[in-house]
Amino acid sequence: MGEMKDTAIMINWILLGLTMLVPGILKLFVMKPAAITGMLSGMTLFAWAPSLWAWILILSEIVFGILILLKWNLKYTTIPPIIILLVATFTAHWGNWANMLVHLTLLTNYWILGAMNSK
Repeated sequence: MGEMKDTAIMINWILLGLTMLVPGILKLFVMKPAAITGMLSGMTLFAWAPSLWAWILILSEIVFGILILLKWNLKYTTIPPIIILLVATFTAHWGNWANMLVHLTLLTNYWILGAMNSK
């Protein structure tokens, strides 16, 4: 049973790293930062500096996705994805209960990953 648990943890860690990295790369190269700026400018929380927040979001997703894949200091590198998902849950996905639940589930997986690696 231990080998199955270790395999599940490894797959979860890889998928959580990719869950940050891939959307960050897509925002940078496919959607483009201007589209993210436009999305954030319509949200009261980010309307005062949407370009700044767009770049913070894009770079955070890419950098922390890579750091998670590298298993670098997971106790701390899982915190920004938790914040990103929490904010996204209650802004961009507000009212879409299925997306909200998916974001909260991912958030708790990052929390578990960080807690498992805090020594």
